[in-house]
Amino acid sequence: MPVSKPSISSAEYETRQRQLLGLGRQLQQQAQAGQWDAVRLTDQRLAQFCNTLAANAPLWHTLLPARQQVREWHRQALEQCRAELAVREQSWQQLSQGREGLQAYDEAQSWA
Repeated sequence: MPVSKPSISSAEYETRQRQLLGLGRQLQQQAQAGQWDAVRLTDQRLAQFCNTLAANAPLWHTLLPARQQVREWHRQALEQCRAELAVREQSWQQLSQGREGLQAYDEAQSWA
């Protein structure tokens, strides 16, 4: 006996596609704007939403074009996060070096 696949309504497909693309675009825009707390929260929501979608294999498969677009936006957001991290690490190193210099100066002054 053949197994019938559950059909996916076009309304469900369009709704889920719109939601997926909306979350992906929101993530990318927040990263561009440097809204790092919002990026973290949206990334969590996107991961949860993708897990929910993946539970419906036929729907997940049909959303491939949207998933590819969201994957690209996610990659761009991740690059922006990494760039921001590099800037902050450099700033931290400069501050740490400055603090070490001040500590050395204070020690030298206490010897005098």
